Amino acid sequence: MDYKKQNIQNYFLYDTPVDNLFITEYMVSAPEKAVKVYLLASMHAEYGLPLDAAGLARKLRISAEEVSDAWEYWVKQGLVRKVFKDPDNREDYAIELLNIREMMFGRRTETQSQPAPGPFLVDDEQLSRLLRDVEAETGRLLEAKEPEEIASWMSEYGMDPQVILLGYRYCTQRGRSNRFRYVGQVLKDWRAKGLATAAQVEDSLAAADRHYEFYRAVMKELGFHRSATEPEKRIMDSWFDKLECSLEDVMDACRKTTGISNPNINYVNSVLVGRYNEKHQEEQPVTQENLFARVEALYESIREENKKKTQQIRSDIFTKIPQMQSILKDIRECSFALSSAMLKRAGGTELAELRKKMEGLNAMKASLLAKNGYEENALEAVYDCPKCRDTGVLDDGSRCSCFAEKAEMLLKNNGRQERPTA
Repeated sequence: MDYKKQNIQNYFLYDTPVDNLFITEYMVSAPEKAVKVYLLASMHAEYGLPLDAAGLARKLRISAEEVSDAWEYWVKQGLVRKVFKDPDNREDYAIELLNIREMMFGRRTETQSQPAPGPFLVDDEQLSRLLRDVEAETGRLLEAKEPEEIASWMSEYGMDPQVILLGYRYCTQRGRSNRFRYVGQVLKDWRAKGLATAAQVEDSLAAADRHYEFYRAVMKELGFHRSATEPEKRIMDSWFDKLECSLEDVMDACRKTTGISNPNINYVNSVLVGRYNEKHQEEQPVTQENLFARVEALYESIREENKKKTQQIRSDIFTKIPQMQSILKDIRECSFALSSAMLKRAGGTELAELRKKMEGLNAMKASLLAKNGYEENALEAVYDCPKCRDTGVLDDGSRCSCFAEKAEMLLKNNGRQERPTA
């Protein structure tokens, strides 16, 4: 025997439930248009009525950009989640309205459509190695809550540590945010596609790269035992699409790096661009067609320069404050202990003591920095744009405002000024 409800046609005759928690905790301080977007979407979700962003904008008599801004607001508030069909396309997404009471008082779980796996069995040494590998992959220290979040990916979502590390590598090499919130979204997108192992993820990524074999051949010729980064891939793509190079032209240019101490893609690119300019007797201007690649290349150079600045600042601090390295080691060990305790579902007393110890270590670090004339965040990575961390992409996947500023600067100066001066 089957059971089903009659389809509702005149939905305006019915009620849409709204949690009092939404009214008292969120609505009172939310922007008016964000509230309107949330309530209208809630009604459509309640009765299964389809409505795209354009339709939502028409009904509310607001712009599509204002609808997008509203969803960005609710994502930051934690009331909705963007569900991406493709992690590489951050513009195509569905909105999932989260249950406020479940979110506040329930135990965090995956969506009903996704079967919840058991916890991934990992020992202390595996976890410790994973945390160290994440720091090495990202070139930064872990954030305060990051070890706990990584532990929860394994204990609550059953994620393989190798997949987690691959997620950080993927985001870092492609010039995207490698903060744990963004990486977590990429990992969940992979999981929704049924990619459970590192081999499955790598196969999927390889299939998506239209020049994968070409990239690998170039990197091998240059002596690199790693995958090409996203900016490097865009530069290599330009050799075929813009510079009209053959594979033999590229391999010949790669062989030109034999006599230099630091062979790299940019050197090969300069050889190929020089040949092209000599052939055409003119320099390539910045155009709408190559603008995106030029902006990404600019971000790449900024990140490289700021990485050197960060290393120099940390080196100066360690020289001036010798005990700082020991304190940072204690902080990492305490973070690991916290993560390990979470995996073992330790009691509240043990977790409270570990968190108290962590607070004490962080206070000691801040005090030493202040006494020696440094800001509290002096050990953190240097960025031109702290919002997107010099990637052009915010944690929620949207484009940072600095991207448009850099694009405008390149177009205005025809690429001559590759970075604004102070």
